Amino acid sequence: MEYKNITNYKDAAKDFIENEKQFHLGVIPTEQSNPRTRNLSATIAKDTAAGIKMILSADTDIPTVTAKAFETPEFKSLVKDIKRVITERKKVVFSSVGASGRMAIQLDGAWRLFWTSLINKLPTRKEEFVEICECCNSFTTGGDRALVRSVENFEDYMTFGRQQVVEAGVGKGDVLVGLAECGLSASINGSVLEADDRGCTTYYLYCNPKEILCKHLDRVRVVFERPNIIPISIFVGNMAVSGSTRIQVTTVELLTAGAAIELACAEWLNENLTADELKVVGVAALKSEEYPKAFQKLLDTLSSGAALEGLTKAVEFETATYKANGLITYLTHDYLLDILTDTTERQPTFTLPPFRKFADTTSAISWAYAKDPLYPGTVAWQHVYRRPIKGLEWTSEDYVRMEAAQAIIDNPPSVGAEEVYEYCVGNEDDPSRYSRKPSNLVCMDINGSANADVLAWYNKYLPSFGGGVVIRMGNIPEGKIAENEIYIPVEIPRTCTELMTHLMVKLTFNLLSTATMAKMGKVWSNWMIQVLPTNKKLIDRSVRVIAELAKISYQEACEQFFISYLGRKPEDEYRESYVVETLKRLGFDPNADIE
Repeated sequence: MEYKNITNYKDAAKDFIENEKQFHLGVIPTEQSNPRTRNLSATIAKDTAAGIKMILSADTDIPTVTAKAFETPEFKSLVKDIKRVITERKKVVFSSVGASGRMAIQLDGAWRLFWTSLINKLPTRKEEFVEICECCNSFTTGGDRALVRSVENFEDYMTFGRQQVVEAGVGKGDVLVGLAECGLSASINGSVLEADDRGCTTYYLYCNPKEILCKHLDRVRVVFERPNIIPISIFVGNMAVSGSTRIQVTTVELLTAGAAIELACAEWLNENLTADELKVVGVAALKSEEYPKAFQKLLDTLSSGAALEGLTKAVEFETATYKANGLITYLTHDYLLDILTDTTERQPTFTLPPFRKFADTTSAISWAYAKDPLYPGTVAWQHVYRRPIKGLEWTSEDYVRMEAAQAIIDNPPSVGAEEVYEYCVGNEDDPSRYSRKPSNLVCMDINGSANADVLAWYNKYLPSFGGGVVIRMGNIPEGKIAENEIYIPVEIPRTCTELMTHLMVKLTFNLLSTATMAKMGKVWSNWMIQVLPTNKKLIDRSVRVIAELAKISYQEACEQFFISYLGRKPEDEYRESYVVETLKRLGFDPNADIE
């Protein structure tokens, strides 16, 4: 980050306060504390199940908000436009950053999997389905490498988002959907502005009150001032953990965008397939009013009974592993993208070591990882993206043209396509994953996805890990498949892109990681004290947390933050968060009970 080039903490703080006001986000609701989860850390320390229910309580408004949104002309227009894209063989592109950006890749993958899966059912329509498969061309800020490791600072540049739209090759007749939390991430806004400039039908899904955004954020105001950009409001309140938008924001985005895709696909199929063909395809989508109800049922199920009991066991299993300095490796084929999304997000959210490249034997090992037991790494990556990997092959000259910081120009980050393959998510033996004990192998059986080949890999490598469990969730087939099992039973409606299953996995893993980290002391009350400041938005978030908990002014908190930030050696980056280091220096105990 460019602030590493400033050596004096007072200069750095002064520059951030005076020149980066667009990143001061205390007025944004999704950056504020949620009263429903105020005592999360104290609650979950005493009662895991009660803490899980508290986290889920922050999702309460999602069904109501989406039910209202689905009735709007804007949402109905989005469904109509996606269907038109299918008919005209145009492009639909979802653009975002961070957790929402990884979800954009997930939407892309779900689209591609559905249309290619139809080829086996209706082989004479192969050419048609392949064409439709290629209509989806989504991206995340930083390119596909950002799926496995955050790309620092890229979201701070509108020019970067514009350039990715240029490279996506979109134009008149295509559809671009920007997925924004508060619209602070400049790259998202740049992408929708560029799409609008190019004649795309452009949508903007946003998760904060429009009047607050327009009043305080110039870079959002310019989006709302564009008459052709179609806004869809899906504000669901403050996050369960303050600032952790990977939870409620991305959940409501997935439900909204995913439902639009399924409804559009269903309409096209109903108009273009015969009655017999439709019987083979099965239920492509729920009715629009049924999606919020299905999500409410999912919430109710996870918050009680056998599912809550299973979630509690899973959280306590993972917590015990980490407290003993152990590692977790998730095993899945069908849901590798879903689980990679959550495990990647843990690094910047809780200041944990990021994923380590396969050939790297010296960097810190990530606490959690995910592997595909069926295919070698290069093939596993094909199944994650279901398209060629899209890297950013940008040169120093490109960064100059896009007005990047000098630090980026002088040392362009490695975000090319080849970077992704250096992370081994395939079935190769990776001794680093069981290099310290306890190392636990967690096999995911989602709707019966843990077939004989998956279980064979699990049983083969279980002795090397020393411990493990099979987590069985969703519609669970009868019969025991492993010695150690955890059950999270949920009745899931099955549709063309399996949207409700993906939402179940997302909620479950968000709960698993958030609850575990809260029990590990990496959340205080419901404040994200372990944030890793990889961009200016996260610097502001760090400063605000310090100010709130230490009861000092924003300016003093900013100076104290930069004392920690500028004083740390690179090798100590993941020692603990700058927030915790600063609070400790100021005499605040982040592990103390909440008064």
